[in-house]
Parts: sequence; C-alpha cells; structure tokens
Amino acid sequence: MSEPTAPHVPALPAVRRQALRHHLMSEIGRPVRRPRRMLVLAPAAGVLTAVVAAGVVTQPWAPDSAPLVVEVAPGEHGGAALLLNRMAEAAGDEPGPTSGEGEGEGEYVYIRSRGAYAELGDGPARLQPVRERELWIPRYEPGEGLLREPRFDGPLSEVIPRQSRLDDVTPNAAFVDLPTDPDALLAKLYQERGERGRGNSRDGAAFTAIGDILRESLVPPQTSAALYRAAAKIPGVEMVRGVTDAAGRRGIAVGHTELDRRDEWIFDERTYEYLGERSYLVADTPDGPAGTVLGTTAVLQRAVVSTLGERPER
Repeated sequence: MSEPTAPHVPALPAVRRQALRHHLMSEIGRPVRRPRRMLVLAPAAGVLTAVVAAGVVTQPWAPDSAPLVVEVAPGEHGGAALLLNRMAEAAGDEPGPTSGEGEGEGEYVYIRSRGAYAELGDGPARLQPVRERELWIPRYEPGEGLLREPRFDGPLSEVIPRQSRLDDVTPNAAFVDLPTDPDALLAKLYQERGERGRGNSRDGAAFTAIGDILRESLVPPQTSAALYRAAAKIPGVEMVRGVTDAAGRRGIAVGHTELDRRDEWIFDERTYEYLGERSYLVADTPDGPAGTVLGTTAVLQRAVVSTLGERPER
C-alpha cells in the first residue's frame, strides 16, 4: 500500500497532516491555558463515571472536587528500552493489527475512546469531565472524517451530543506506510519536528508524534514494531509500573519527562496491548503539586467499517 497524496497539498508531510487533523479536534491534544470556569456536569450513559488512579476513585466533573493527584513513581530508564524492544518482538509475532481487530473490508477506521484533560490557570489544574468520543478516519486517501463526543457545558441534567465533520483528514494508510526501519523512522520524526510544532525538544516532539499514532490509528504489526523500536532510541524514555488508564485498567507505561511534566503510554503488562495515555506533573508548579494529572485517556475499541458514522459491534 502506498501513501496517497491529496492533489491540493502535494508537499505536506504525512505527520504534518496528522498534526493539523488533531488541531481540528478541539478537545484532543495538550491542555490549554485559559481562565478557570466552574464545571457543573452530570454523567450520562456511556460516559465513564469515575477515574481510578493510585487506588483512589474521584469524580472529575464534581465542581468541588480536589485536583486528581497520583503518586510520582520513579522511572526506570534502562527498563524502558528493554520493554519497548520486547514489545516490538511480540508485535512481530502477531498475525494482524496490534489492536486485535482483523483488517477487514471497509473505507474507514473507527476508534472509540474516553478521556479527560485539565483546565489550567487561576490555581491548581482540575480535570474536565471524562468524555467518550468516537472517531472515523478515512482508510486509504485524505478525505472527510467524523468526530462524535458529548459536551457538558449545558445545564446540570443536560448532556448534548456533538458531531463534527472533519475535512482533509490524514488517511490511516499514511501511518501504515511509515518507515519500518526504526533509525529511518526516528530520523523522519526529528526532521519533521518543526513542521509539527509539538513538543519542547526534538526528543519530546518525536515521543509526542509516536503517541499520536499509537492512540488514533490502526496499523499492522511491522509498523507497531518499528514505532516501539524507534521509541526505544529516544533519550530519556522511562518505564513506570502500576499505571492506570481512564477506564480503570492497570498496566505498565513508557514515559518521557520534560519541563516538569511526564507523558506516558500505557500498555497491558501481559499482552502489550495499548490501553491509553496519562500526563501529570512531576514537580510542584503553579498548576499544582507533583502528581497533578493533566490528562488521562483510554482506547476502548478499534475496527474497520464501511461507511462514515457506522458503528461496529461492541
């Protein structure tokens, strides 16, 4: 499969198109700094009603709840490279995509997830409500995508579904066609760091880019293996044990720390299935004490579907 190119953006790199796609998805990405506003929200069916972290259950939508704080466990730098290379070997033994879904026939990749991000400013960071979101991206060519997620900024008992059409979305094929040689892949990510505008250093940018691909794409085992091996070569990656995702699933994490913040990818410790992400402060800052959670996510389902908006069986 070769990467298709949209006629009107022939020079735009695939990873840059991915960054633009994420920019269009207003609630995804890094927490934004803006004036504090009170969240008066009610959970609804299909939305996670608790975040489990460090053995503590909290309700991030409660207006009087304390910021979610987790233990800052020491990272194991040597263990991260070993874990990632072990995961790459395991991925190479898989017969299909690492998500467990068969490739199937269809024109769209469907990804269902849930997550919460923090509001920053005017005191310690507090998580916004945990939201379940559904994303459809074109499989082979740039084109229209779809994002569905609830919004909680209405009255107490009101949860309003929100649906957004996405234009010129990077196709899943762009990530399938990434270099399978880890050195070549990492060099590509470093080269395109300026195009992405993400991350505080070239290593942070590369870690962020790989995390974006792991979170919202469906790739074959050889691509997953290359991503893991490339990540193992990023200076500063660390392994963190006993981490919990936004669905309450415990796993082992690969993290990267920069400017008092640690970003983690969470995996099942036995199967190495990707579970989700977590970001939090590792030092006391104006945004909160060490351990203050800035974001938490969980990927619940990946599949291939025939039409935009079609849902697979759960």
